[in-house]
Amino acid sequence: MSKASSALPKGARATAGGAVGLLVATEVGSGLLQGWYGPLLATIGERYEASAASLNLVAVAYLLSSVVFVPLLTKLGDKHGHKKLLLVAVAITAAGSFIVTFAPSFGVLLLGRVLQGALVAFLPLEFAIVRQRSPETVDRSIGALIASLAIGAVIGAVGAGLLVTAAGLTVALAVPGIYFTLCFVLIAVFVPETETSGTGSIDWAGIGLLGLGVASVLGGISLGGQIGWGNALVSALIVVGLAALAAFVAVERRVAEPFIDFDVLLRGGIGLPIVIGLVFSSQSLGAATLAALYVRVDPEVYGFGLGLDAAQAGLTLSGMALAGFMGSLVGARAVARWGYRPTMVAGSLSSAAGYLLMILAPGSVGPFTVWLVLCGIGIGVMTAVLPAIVVKRARPDAVAVVSGLYNTLRTAMGAAAGAAFTAVMAAFLVEGTGTGSTAGVTSFTGYAVVWGCAVVLSLVVVALVLRLPKDVSAPASAATSDEPEPELVTA
Repeated sequence: MSKASSALPKGARATAGGAVGLLVATEVGSGLLQGWYGPLLATIGERYEASAASLNLVAVAYLLSSVVFVPLLTKLGDKHGHKKLLLVAVAITAAGSFIVTFAPSFGVLLLGRVLQGALVAFLPLEFAIVRQRSPETVDRSIGALIASLAIGAVIGAVGAGLLVTAAGLTVALAVPGIYFTLCFVLIAVFVPETETSGTGSIDWAGIGLLGLGVASVLGGISLGGQIGWGNALVSALIVVGLAALAAFVAVERRVAEPFIDFDVLLRGGIGLPIVIGLVFSSQSLGAATLAALYVRVDPEVYGFGLGLDAAQAGLTLSGMALAGFMGSLVGARAVARWGYRPTMVAGSLSSAAGYLLMILAPGSVGPFTVWLVLCGIGIGVMTAVLPAIVVKRARPDAVAVVSGLYNTLRTAMGAAAGAAFTAVMAAFLVEGTGTGSTAGVTSFTGYAVVWGCAVVLSLVVVALVLRLPKDVSAPASAATSDEPEPELVTA
């Protein structure tokens, strides 16, 4: 990738500003999609007669596929142009959204969700575009993109619940596909392409091994809780997956241009921030669907849950999404005042408190919404702070690859945790459900176990954050204990 000029002509600056605005609109759509399905899960379960554990796969499926989509699309973006590959990612996401809308079976719906995993590549490709097109305002642009993701999640949580109540499930499911089709047209017309070297090769062997390994391992874990851990198919999937992942690591250490460059974890001091992101994502992504399922459970039938309809669930879940947006803003300002470590510790403890209180006092809408807000604040803080650290430490010509690696690893960990939590949910069923043609209903014990895991993971994050150096946003070679901490700027 060629160097971007630090002094763009006036017309170029105006074009860059307009491009950032359209990228923000696209990221609103990404957030909308990620918040859209929570209020719809129970209704989707009714349409396809799917259990709560199976519905957790609606989240896991797109996280799983993003493990391959993100590094592939970012690598191709560095070679052929980030706008081109952003268009490819938007088109794949739109296609997946329409497949979800008109899926004749739950399996086909999961296929659509797999295609929607391309949306996780939006951010690293957008980071590369704004880094080159508006380098003088890159911090502000990154803040705007992250904040717009949170805004979209709020819109999605509220809008989906209201729309499914007013117009039905099919109409509600169609909205993301229509939105991304419009985004595709606007990006194609108005966003300028980045300058790239056009050199390099794609590690197709690595792509194949990673895809096979991740799909097999997570598929085996997901099935284990539903058909039994002693089943030969489960064992075979896990063994094949682990073998493929071992082969993937061996291949990546030997090829000249690896699909995922593991050496990047040892350069620039980004290894520990990425590890922190992995652990935090295990709870923030892995347990993402549980609250959406819990609020729809009828307490008069099962003795727990909130018994909300889709519209009420959307409004309740929007509290978490809105708190995530506020957390991203507060986190950026807290870093400027108190530093990275105190800010991330506070964010992780907020999430831990929220999940713990869900276990101890989950019985009414008001308090449960407050617990969701605590979780959302923690997620927003960490989501805003960690990517900024990783992007700032990356070489100028490797922003898309490094941020893509961060997104890939954290979503892989989220998918792995989600698969494990799916197995937990399938293991703890309300007595009398999950037999014959009756869909399994996860008991409160299943929810409590997963939320308890989220508490522990949040506390592990705190311990890891305390091991960070003071100036964690500067390259390791340049960081000293006496340097002031840089300011994170948001829109």
